[in-house]
Amino acid sequence: MIDSKNLKLFEKKINYKFKNNKLLIQSLTHPSFYLENGKKIKINEFERFEFLGDRVLGLIIANLLFTKYKKFNEGDLSKKYSYLVQKKFLFKISQELQIEDVLQYNFKKKNNKMLNSIFSDSVESLIGAIFIDGGYNSSSDFISKFWSKYLDIEVSKTLDPKTLLQEKSQQIYKKLPEYKLIKKDGPPHSPTFTVSVKVVNLNKINSKGSSIREAERNAAEIALKKINEKKNIKN
Repeated sequence: MIDSKNLKLFEKKINYKFKNNKLLIQSLTHPSFYLENGKKIKINEFERFEFLGDRVLGLIIANLLFTKYKKFNEGDLSKKYSYLVQKKFLFKISQELQIEDVLQYNFKKKNNKMLNSIFSDSVESLIGAIFIDGGYNSSSDFISKFWSKYLDIEVSKTLDPKTLLQEKSQQIYKKLPEYKLIKKDGPPHSPTFTVSVKVVNLNKINSKGSSIREAERNAAEIALKKINEKKNIKN
């Protein structure tokens, strides 16, 4: 159980006090914690909050960018949006929140990629819990507090592979890449997703990741390399 004193300190850090403390605890209890402790649960609230938090984060970041950058076109807004909601950025926020200090999880493997994914997911789970507990305004206040200082960051050199592939595919082939989930393997707390991406003039590409988003990003990286290789051969 998370120490109540640590929870209070964490609430002070995120500048939000939960009306229902159970929601906060559920959002900070990763599935691996139950599995390692021999507990079986049919539905894990962490994953449900993560699902919701992902959508809430997307909406609020889109609104912040739309409001702040009135002269940006859809492409410019999309670039900033993709950067601010990607896993790497969520991990950065998790470090600022020091969420690891209160998160209940058991992942003993020395796999930094998986640990980073767990911490990133926990940020989305927290956002989902804040939304349920306090509504749109509370979750918007939380996201604004921790994301606003990054809205002006120059992202032209830090675009995620999916955005770059989308731009290149539209530019060269006039068509968007198509992603498809092939399969999901492994235990619930440490799954591996296999995703394919189809780009015109390229053979179908398969790639794996600890989340669908990561698998898609890895597949996009491979596709970008193949497009660049074809371009170099022509030149």
